[in-house]
Amino acid sequence: MEDHYLLQPFITTTTTNEEDSGSSSGPSDDDSLSLKSFIIRFLSIFFVAVISLWANHEASKTFEINIIGGNHDTAASRRFNLLYVSNDKISRIVLSTSEFAENILYPPPNESHVKKEIITRVTVKLGDQNSTNPVIVDHGNRGEFVLLISPSLLLEEKGNVDKGVVMAVQRGMARVWIYGDYGGRGVPDSLVQGMEEYVVGNAVGFEYTAASLSVSNSGKKKKLPDCWRDKNPTNVAHFLRYCEGVENGFIRRLNQGIRDRWDEKRTVDDALLGMSSVKLCAEYWGHMESIVYDA
Repeated sequence: MEDHYLLQPFITTTTTNEEDSGSSSGPSDDDSLSLKSFIIRFLSIFFVAVISLWANHEASKTFEINIIGGNHDTAASRRFNLLYVSNDKISRIVLSTSEFAENILYPPPNESHVKKEIITRVTVKLGDQNSTNPVIVDHGNRGEFVLLISPSLLLEEKGNVDKGVVMAVQRGMARVWIYGDYGGRGVPDSLVQGMEEYVVGNAVGFEYTAASLSVSNSGKKKKLPDCWRDKNPTNVAHFLRYCEGVENGFIRRLNQGIRDRWDEKRTVDDALLGMSSVKLCAEYWGHMESIVYDA
């Protein structure tokens, strides 16, 4: 078993001071040299201060990445170690998918008043057993998350392995960045899973099919609960995408809205800037039926 640690790079600066030496000069040169020396020192201090501030800002956004390799006893673990651990590729995947999920779920960095989920460490590990889910996200201490990758992904054909692993990590990092996944907030699991699916859908594309929209064999739509209570995460993701199209910034406001407390009657409506989510849900299904049956 091998552990690999990565900390997103901090900017460190070192400064060296060199004593100026030179031949003696006449009195007329002293003032000029003194002024030049002052300007150089001032600019040096200024740039060091700017770099330090920037480095501290960047450091505040970092989290530790811990990669735990397989035990080499199985084909899946050997493949995982060879393709993703030995070259640290899995760490780069974590960083890129984390940034992608963060950009979807949160406003731009210049809106500094927005508080984000605290992430201090992400551990990626190949699971011991195959799972129906490509990735399982476990919580450690506050801010610490473990992504367990299903070994079955490593047993796919070579061309599908990388896609499967990347999407599994993308799904896991989406879950990490969603406020509602840190227990005790009362947020429906269906909504959290739908938000996760929404992030993945933005990465690979959304599909509109009768199967994904809970259409029965008779051709009639099933009686559905509120759109965010649907047991099919794909259905919820489609609804969230529809809401985003109606009110730009909806998904970010929703992610902020579930941070403190879930309110069944208000949270989604507030993210829609006061629109009725129930009415929009009915409108959405009418829209989706027209897409499926007119296709």
